[in-house]
Amino acid sequence: MQLKTLSRHQNTVAALCTEGDGKPDVIKWLQQLPANMQGSARGFVALFDRYAQSGRQQLGSEHFHLVDEDAQIWEFIKGRLRILCFMDGGNLVVLTHGLVKKTQKADPQEVAHAISLKQRFLSSRL
Repeated sequence: MQLKTLSRHQNTVAALCTEGDGKPDVIKWLQQLPANMQGSARGFVALFDRYAQSGRQQLGSEHFHLVDEDAQIWEFIKGRLRILCFMDGGNLVVLTHGLVKKTQKADPQEVAHAISLKQRFLSSRL
């Protein structure tokens, strides 16, 4: 499992690459979204840059918030699109995967998948 930096300033936003091609899973997902969601997909770049420059204080809860307090899983939000992530140390946020939100509450299976990826990532560093 590799990390690819997407934006770096005071903080770093990086994405997991779970396949051997070295391309972040989140980027592949964003590129495969239908045309009517591409505007929201492109908006994530600005959110990642804002986070990298100033941390979560610059993003209101409408763009970034906690979805699982115990596991510390967060999500970036743009329209109906969500990208789940976790913090690794003080200045690094790691993007796990993306999803299209269908209900009011975060999908427990998607959160479980993010937790699993977080555990795999953390154990791979040891």
